[in-house]
Amino acid sequence: MEGLEVLKIKIKEAPITSGVYLFKNKKDQPIYIGKAINIKRRLGNYGQVNKLPRRLQQMIFQTNSIEFELTETERNALLLEALLIKKFAPRYNIRLKDDKSFPLIKISSDEYPRISKFRNEYNKNDLVFGPFTSALKTDKVLKILQKIFKLRSCTNQEFKNRSRPCLLYDIKQCSAPCVGKVSLNEYDKQVNKTISFFKGNQNNITNDLEKEMLKASKLLKYERASEIRDSIQSLNFIIREEIKVGSQDSNYDFIYINKDKYLSIFISFIRYGRYLGGKMIYISKDKEDEKNISSLLIQFYISGFRPQSLICSGAVSNFKDLKIIFKDKLEINLMLKNKNINGINNIEKISKNNLYKEIKKYDQFYDTNNEILQLTQKFFKIKSPIQRIEGYDNSFYSNNYAVASYVVFNNEGFDIKESRTYKFKDLDLKKFGDADLIKKVFLSRFENSNKLIPDIILIDGGKPYLKICYDILKKFNLEDQIFLIAISKGHNRDYKFDKYHTLNGSNISLTDQPKIEGFLQKIRDKSHTLSKKNSLKRMSDSIKSSFLDDVKGIGKVKKLRIINYFGSTKELKQTTMEELLQIEGVNTLLAQTIIDKINNE
Repeated sequence: MEGLEVLKIKIKEAPITSGVYLFKNKKDQPIYIGKAINIKRRLGNYGQVNKLPRRLQQMIFQTNSIEFELTETERNALLLEALLIKKFAPRYNIRLKDDKSFPLIKISSDEYPRISKFRNEYNKNDLVFGPFTSALKTDKVLKILQKIFKLRSCTNQEFKNRSRPCLLYDIKQCSAPCVGKVSLNEYDKQVNKTISFFKGNQNNITNDLEKEMLKASKLLKYERASEIRDSIQSLNFIIREEIKVGSQDSNYDFIYINKDKYLSIFISFIRYGRYLGGKMIYISKDKEDEKNISSLLIQFYISGFRPQSLICSGAVSNFKDLKIIFKDKLEINLMLKNKNINGINNIEKISKNNLYKEIKKYDQFYDTNNEILQLTQKFFKIKSPIQRIEGYDNSFYSNNYAVASYVVFNNEGFDIKESRTYKFKDLDLKKFGDADLIKKVFLSRFENSNKLIPDIILIDGGKPYLKICYDILKKFNLEDQIFLIAISKGHNRDYKFDKYHTLNGSNISLTDQPKIEGFLQKIRDKSHTLSKKNSLKRMSDSIKSSFLDDVKGIGKVKKLRIINYFGSTKELKQTTMEELLQIEGVNTLLAQTIIDKINNE
């Protein structure tokens, strides 16, 4: 029993209290999680399937069961929903555009503190600075600070076991406290200067360095003066990158929410009165997603580094509950923007400008993708708008390491998270061909109802593949929902002579449609690259770890020849002396050694 039948039964059973409901597929995996004050009433809305977005219609058809988690309050339901979405990442829930944690820099609480980059885990006694929006920028800042202040970056284990200075000491990026090249008092001064720099006292440090440079120059210590000059220039690079937006005690994240053309969220990081950068964490054309802002913010901060304060540009739904959740569960003070906050107008202006830059890029990207999807739909006379294309390809080496992959393209471009690879360990390509491999892939792909159905499937292969793929789609009642296109390689593999085949026509040329031709070839090439890369990895792994590893007289080349000849360890273990002697480089002695190992297994 699936889909509407399950929903109708569960609507009758549903409680009228607050809580969270989980739509699950036949593998008992959550595919959608929602919250409600009244679960019964909320589930009833899903019963009007025709009024739902296509995404949620598919979700209902793939539902095998619905479970409830009851809560005492709506606030607890909000928190539980966000935690479960973060944990399970259900396919049909809206998610953060980028949920990666940001790099930070910490100074440890050791006797001789260590400076290093990190993302999430840290000791509460450590001093933490950031976050920074770019890992490359973080690395550059770290390198500059090491060059100027010479704090150690080695692990505690390395620090304890060091008997002589490392290379960083030789290139003047560490003062080598590990072997006593600097006193504890002097090292503390280096640490305090680093902390002072992070807290916004860059000008004081620069002035001190300039005085030290002039002093070294007067004493004719030109090499030291040159070193200090380079340090000043490096510091100025960091200072120029930062924007002063408030007083030195201003430490918070500013959440700018825009509801004009899109619903979008941009978060700016302000530390010690300086803007360190920002990130667009969500953007959507669907204004209905506004009710999910609270959940998105909880998901963003639940596992990352948490600031002491958050300032929101405007009210969001469930704001009072969200404020309490952030205070009680995350120890973050959430507040709305007010004019008394130092520099708030400046940071709002910066956030707004950066958000609109991101929207402009998104617009260009989105419009370009939509244009090509519409051109493809019109050319092939496809009835419904195209929202998702999957491109398939197979790859193998010497009849082994069979891998098939598909890449996904939608109106936001190529979706890496949705692309998939299938590995078939027991498929003997001596007995089965490329067509059998694509058949296995399609069966694996569409027997699982928990996957989004594409509008177009692009197959790297000739016309015979259409019939194979069509028959499998028919088996799953999908033949009317998916448009099939197969590509035949042109003469001498020249893409200009490629032909395209559909169920409605053969040998279609796209030379007069360069945009569509280039687009489809890009999808084909991406799928080929993905499958080839994974096939190579399988081959590489088999060479690294093999039944033949301990056999004397077999190197990488011979091992590869033997593995490729038999295709699998199972086949190799059933071999004979005569078969082994047919392989180049295998003599009677080596063949006997392999036979002996097989017999002793």
